[in-house]
Amino acid sequence: LNVTMFSPPLHRQRHQFVIDFVERNKPKKVGDLGCGECSLLKKLRFHREVELLVGVDINGTQVHKNMHGLAPLSTDYLQPTYNQLCIELYQGSVTQKDARLRGFDLLTSIELIEHLTLADVKSFSEVVFGYMTPAVAIISTPNSEFNPLFPGLAGFRHSDHKFEWSRAEFRTWALEVCQDFGYEVEFTGVGQAPSGLQERVGFCSQIGVFRRLRARDDSNVLLEDVFSYTLVSSLNLYHYFSIVWLLFPLAFSEGRPPEKVKLISYNLIFYIA
Repeated sequence: LNVTMFSPPLHRQRHQFVIDFVERNKPKKVGDLGCGECSLLKKLRFHREVELLVGVDINGTQVHKNMHGLAPLSTDYLQPTYNQLCIELYQGSVTQKDARLRGFDLLTSIELIEHLTLADVKSFSEVVFGYMTPAVAIISTPNSEFNPLFPGLAGFRHSDHKFEWSRAEFRTWALEVCQDFGYEVEFTGVGQAPSGLQERVGFCSQIGVFRRLRARDDSNVLLEDVFSYTLVSSLNLYHYFSIVWLLFPLAFSEGRPPEKVKLISYNLIFYIA
């Protein structure tokens, strides 16, 4: 793909869309499905309103390789926070249930579903919207109508893509999700087409922002506790924590002097590394 046609690059625009949403809505529990290199998580960790940040990816090796970038920076100690940030990373499939991802304020799935078979997309829908039931889910996927604008592109944008949907196909799937699981959806996107073509081809990456309908009554629905995700790393800070528990600087209101707070955090980084 000719990535130079987008400024900023398309992947940054997708991440910025999520960051802007977080800044406006201030969710406390945020999960990224298909977190890969943890690049979105690395940006979200700077938002102090987030108390729990979770990443899930099928490739545990890749997550383990990139997880150290989530550790606190030295500059974090210059502005201590009254909140703790817990970051958890899991290896697992988005087609499988895990109770630890239930009831989040925000779940994101950025350019993920096109890597699934259509049968797995159905399972993904049931798991995310029927079992995890986030208050908001942000789903992005390539818009196939944009593809003719890429010089020399034949077929899909990536060799691992199982499909690429038009806007109508994405809309059909999204509205079915809303009907089945009690959501409403807003359609938007990032990566604008050249002047005069936007209406005809749409955004390069199409995005659905799904919001759970509060009026829906699921009080009689019993969801079993399933724990199908596994550790990314054996380097757990404590054996009873999921994978990584990064304790960000504690508030001094607990009576700990600054040097104590720094020592605690540095020790955590040492054990994780």
